[in-house]
Amino acid sequence: MSSPDAVPEVSRSAIAARDAAWNFWWLVIDGFVFSFGITFISPSSILPVFVARLTPLDILAGAVPAIDFVGLALPQLIGARWAARAARAGGRKRFVLIVATLGRIPMLAPIAATAIWGDREPGIVLASLLIGLGLFRVSEGLVLPAYFDIVGAVVDPRRRARYFAFQQASGAIGGVVSAFGARWLLAALPFPWGFVACFALGTFFVTFVLVVFAQVREPPPDDVAWAEVAVAQSTDDQAHEAFGDALARPKWWRDVLALVTDDDGFRLLFAGRALAAVASMAPAYYAVAAVRRLEATDADGATFGAVMLGSALFGTLVWGEVAGRFRHPVLIPLGTALGAAAAVVASIAPDVTWLLGVFAAAGLGSSALGMADSALPLALAERAQRSRALYVAVYATLTVPFAVLSPLAGGILSGAYGYEAVNGVAVVAYCAAGVVGLRLMRLFPFQAR
Repeated sequence: MSSPDAVPEVSRSAIAARDAAWNFWWLVIDGFVFSFGITFISPSSILPVFVARLTPLDILAGAVPAIDFVGLALPQLIGARWAARAARAGGRKRFVLIVATLGRIPMLAPIAATAIWGDREPGIVLASLLIGLGLFRVSEGLVLPAYFDIVGAVVDPRRRARYFAFQQASGAIGGVVSAFGARWLLAALPFPWGFVACFALGTFFVTFVLVVFAQVREPPPDDVAWAEVAVAQSTDDQAHEAFGDALARPKWWRDVLALVTDDDGFRLLFAGRALAAVASMAPAYYAVAAVRRLEATDADGATFGAVMLGSALFGTLVWGEVAGRFRHPVLIPLGTALGAAAAVVASIAPDVTWLLGVFAAAGLGSSALGMADSALPLALAERAQRSRALYVAVYATLTVPFAVLSPLAGGILSGAYGYEAVNGVAVVAYCAAGVVGLRLMRLFPFQAR
């Protein structure tokens, strides 16, 4: 082994087996609590409605999902390097808890600004919201590679389809419950107090989730307990040790370049994700269009979130079985087909009731794509015997330009040509992403079986 006090491989396997069920269920609960909290400040439904109440500029409403995604994705490459250092010291969980706790503090700013100024000083309130949300998501982006590195270390690859299904289903349940709570608050309290209550509750629960995550038992440094799956159950101790070394000690920029140039599966996966990010310009404006064109209320915004999360709950239960039988690449064409259908219906919807179907289809599609997003970078990393954290980070970082420009371009497009033009571009992008997904099913090593 690499050092006299290193944990023997047999002991690592025994520890991993003992803690597997404990970690599995605490991570599922983690998904429930986080989704329960974040839905009160949902960037896809509640925040766009809030911004639409403060300003007539659609581009500012589009800035909310852009900032949300950029804050989450852009810091991940830095976070992945820190995650590797933390993995060598067995401190990934501590790193996640410290950075994530600091990132919750800026969310106090929009709560205070909304309570003090309401719609009297929309510029101050909007600035506090965008800055607070941005810093919160930056902290999430820094810790996300370490978080998924822990998931990859403690959840056996053979159980990941079930884990992601349970985790996302529990998150959808939490989101549905909080969405109905948000609807009640927004309907019962006058502006801005309904939003103040939603922001305060959301911030509390996304902070409380760190107490839940603290219950996860981190594996020993450089844990390779699952390595036999990825290296064809090799019994060579040196091979296992080298594999664990590669996972926790990536050669950063050389590995980034090799990842992009050598891994055909990664490039294809990224192409599909980039196209899906372009298509996301449409969902970013469903709620805004409902306010502008169909006179939707604040409470309708919370209802849209509840419908979207309810369909995502149903979807994750279905997609978990589909992924377990046919592997995760099949979820890409399924998710993009549903996304395209949602955009088409949004263009022809004559009233708010039709939008319930739009958000239902969007929830089903996003849950399929989200499950593929979570699982495939980990599978690719283990197949290539490279850092899981690095794959997660590079995958997220490369999509930043598409995710940033897409909702902003949607705001410009909607102002010039209307929301139908935004939905039309999204349909084309969804269809192209679906074609890439079909190719991935044929070319990716984890094709349908």
